Amino acid sequence: TPLAHRTAVNAAFGTATALGAALGPATAILLDNLDTVFEVPVYGAVHLNGMTGPGFLMGILWLIFTLLLVFTFTEPERSGLEEQRQKEAVMGIVTPTSSAVAGKSEFEMTHIDAPTEKSNSRNEPCISRLESQAFSEDSKNTDSFSNTRDASLWSQLKHVASNITLPVRISMFLLFSKMFTVESLISAASMVTKNRYHWAVQQVGSLGTIVGCLTIPISIFIGFLSQYREDRVLMLWLMIAASFGMSLLVDVTDLISTDTDTYNEENMFAVGPHRYVAGYLIVFCSMQAFDGVVGSVLSKVIPTALATGTFNSGLLATLVGTFGRASGDVFISAFGYINLRQLLNLLIIPSFLLVVVDLAVIWLNYDILTA
Repeated sequence: TPLAHRTAVNAAFGTATALGAALGPATAILLDNLDTVFEVPVYGAVHLNGMTGPGFLMGILWLIFTLLLVFTFTEPERSGLEEQRQKEAVMGIVTPTSSAVAGKSEFEMTHIDAPTEKSNSRNEPCISRLESQAFSEDSKNTDSFSNTRDASLWSQLKHVASNITLPVRISMFLLFSKMFTVESLISAASMVTKNRYHWAVQQVGSLGTIVGCLTIPISIFIGFLSQYREDRVLMLWLMIAASFGMSLLVDVTDLISTDTDTYNEENMFAVGPHRYVAGYLIVFCSMQAFDGVVGSVLSKVIPTALATGTFNSGLLATLVGTFGRASGDVFISAFGYINLRQLLNLLIIPSFLLVVVDLAVIWLNYDILTA
């Protein structure tokens, strides 16, 4: 994908994710009404109800997905990879223009290599020489990485570590923070709403469906804005929105009094169901939109040396995201054992601080978070 369109493409993936997030809870509501038993030869009785139904459904869907993947998937042509290689090489060689490039927008930067008619004849030899040097460096990197692929696992890990630059580390940290925050919010929603507001499965599922549906137009809008605003600007806006949503979910009354079983619902500063829904909606929608933007930034700043092989940028992003989700789940389990009464604050306050840290990291490293 060309660099100028990567954020829009990632936003499209975010839209598909939001659609799945909306259909999942809605399907869970429908399956909760099932309660049947049937016999399967050899296996025996199969109970199909609200607890087992989602498992059977996902097993069937993943089987279909696996078959489609095996028989229909082909490696696509990576049209943006060569563009990124040339850009890396030129930026590494032509140091005087690097500062000028940093101030340009993504759209302008996609045309930075195109000479004007007036300067074409004068600059053509220089550009050709730079391109030949760039392709020479690319071939060296490719040969080096090919040798690395045949080497030991430790050599491959060292190769990956040597190519993880500061912008890549920042993007990976932001991706981890996003996954951790969203997982802490979503996975704990059923426990928090059941204890505080006595919600049933249908109400929790309806919340997930509504929020997922609202995320779809927001992701489309972010994809549209990406054609006119830089990724780092969009990240700042979305992190500010997420910080505001997190502030709505912090229950200051629970920090003062925990004697009542009604969660201080008579206090105007307590987090009631309406305030919880508003904060949940703002955090989830902004974080899901942020996922597409930070994924786009990661794909733009990561060196092309990590574009192929086993330990590539896709694997790194998957590992970071999975680690963020797992950490969020462990976080919920640990604080659930500590104090179920204070579960909302125990989850939201650390996540809120993490979002503020993300905002500070983006602000302090604003200049290098660009393609």
